[in-house]
Amino acid sequence: MLQKFPAFFASVALFGAAIAASDASGQVRVVTYNLAKLAGDQNALRAALAEMAQDNKPGFAVAPAVLLFQEIRNADIAELDTNILAAFPGVSYSRGTFTTSGTEDGASGAQCMYYRTDKLTEVPSSHADIATGGSRNSDRWLLTLNGYSSTAARLYVYSSHLKASNTSADAAERNTGAIALRNNANALGAGQHIIFVGDYNLYDNIEAAYLTMLAAGNAQCLDPLGTANWTTAANAIKHTQSPRDITGTLIGGGVDDRFDFQFLTAEFQDGDGLSLIPGSYRTFGNDGAHYNLAINNGNNTYYPADIARSNSLADVLYDASDHLPVLADYQVPPIMQVTAPVSFGPVIRGATGITVAVAVSNAAVVVHPLGTDTLTASVVGSTGLVGSQSITAALVPASTAVNLAVNTSVAGAVSGTATVTTTVEGTQNPTIVKTVTGSVLQYSNPSWTPKTATTTTTATASFGPNTGVQEVAIPLYNLGYTAAMARLDVDGASAISAPFSIIDATESNIGATPTILRFSFDTTGRTPGVYPLGVTISTSDENLPGATTRSLTLNLSITVTGSSNPADLDGDGDVDAGDLATLLGQWGTAGSADLDGDNMVGAADLAILLGAWG
Repeated sequence: MLQKFPAFFASVALFGAAIAASDASGQVRVVTYNLAKLAGDQNALRAALAEMAQDNKPGFAVAPAVLLFQEIRNADIAELDTNILAAFPGVSYSRGTFTTSGTEDGASGAQCMYYRTDKLTEVPSSHADIATGGSRNSDRWLLTLNGYSSTAARLYVYSSHLKASNTSADAAERNTGAIALRNNANALGAGQHIIFVGDYNLYDNIEAAYLTMLAAGNAQCLDPLGTANWTTAANAIKHTQSPRDITGTLIGGGVDDRFDFQFLTAEFQDGDGLSLIPGSYRTFGNDGAHYNLAINNGNNTYYPADIARSNSLADVLYDASDHLPVLADYQVPPIMQVTAPVSFGPVIRGATGITVAVAVSNAAVVVHPLGTDTLTASVVGSTGLVGSQSITAALVPASTAVNLAVNTSVAGAVSGTATVTTTVEGTQNPTIVKTVTGSVLQYSNPSWTPKTATTTTTATASFGPNTGVQEVAIPLYNLGYTAAMARLDVDGASAISAPFSIIDATESNIGATPTILRFSFDTTGRTPGVYPLGVTISTSDENLPGATTRSLTLNLSITVTGSSNPADLDGDGDVDAGDLATLLGQWGTAGSADLDGDNMVGAADLAILLGAWG
């Protein structure tokens, strides 16, 4: 009868500077450890577990994400739960689905798995018990990385304790177990991320069970330490049993066997997405200098720069169990994050150097850059945004920016897209599309008239002598203005001299309403006659990228008449038919016959002239 035990949770303050709350969903440290039915010293076990979170040999320290234990009986569960809480205060763990058959308690115990709930979630329906000999089962769990949706961001972990002892029958039974493991894993299909861990009791690299694990198939395994033989003192760094030289409740004999493994499918060793961090696979506490010796015999150099720390670790490993743990660290896939402005704002047709900054970052939260795969991505602009670039994105809070050019060759509304894609396996958000809007404006259109484009005009006016400073006003239009055009700026007039002067020849942002340019003429002391002046008016588009400039010509023609009567348009001293002819000739314009100053010769001006007749 299989018995199942509920998971437990813990949540208190994190410990140690090496472990930060921000490492959620970050790199995954996997531990396998045969605990020998908790027959060792439990204080030593807690200390050994705690040191696993501080182990910085790969360049960083992080609390294990997955803990897999062998030889755990029903009676051991409560104490093991307590040990986990004590060893990793503040780190939230859950015990994975735990099953034990009626035979396993009497045959060294079952498999037990714990996982960090801030990093991983178990899929209980995928748990499996697999009969692998030795009167005990192997267990399979499926874990998914929190914050990821790709199936390439999940991992299967198998924990096993294959048949012990070194007879041909024992080896055959181990191979039967390995075949059962492979059959189960092969059935999951190709391309799965699978870690097989546990006490395999393998004596050399030619044993059938070892070769079965490495055989071709969907779940073909790779040995991170290579397939060469691991026996003899030359390979002592690989050995996992036993850290003790004295046999009692725990097995002794010194460190001389490689019984404990983490086998990996190829998906974990291709460096793409969820993968083993190179060089991080290690036998915890083994410095390679204790072949056939207790792990704490003399000095231990597991941490080469800290012998005291190494010796302390060796002491607790000696007392905790008759196996050494195997640790490995795994990088997680990137989490792609992209930011871009919502709008590039209005620009004017033909503007150059207008770009949109698309910032790409890897938001996988890790305690060290090794904890996530490098995010390589391509950024491609379309429908108004131009350019493409391949990048390596920085980790948050930094980012890598790509500047896509805005196509300003055609006026109109722009709704451009920046598409960012990555092929890194398992990446969360592998494709992100950002839409950036804006408008490309047509040029402004300065004109002296509201109907047709007129860039040259003549403004005339007549004033009597010695009538003081007189004003001449001329309207200027932004011809045909719409919201799709740039507004018009009048930037000034060319320098002029007396008797002319400028009253107002600048204006900004002229749209549908014309502006009035104002000049003056001083009649004081001027003899009758015509006073001409050519003026250049400088204009430009409003102050936006791509603004262009244009010049207009204004010819001023001021007549000083022979009398002081403004209705004496021809200056002959009388208001008569000649003046009437002049007025009618200028009807509807802003000519010199504009006697009432409304910038248009019309009926009111005619009334003034007739009132002054004679």
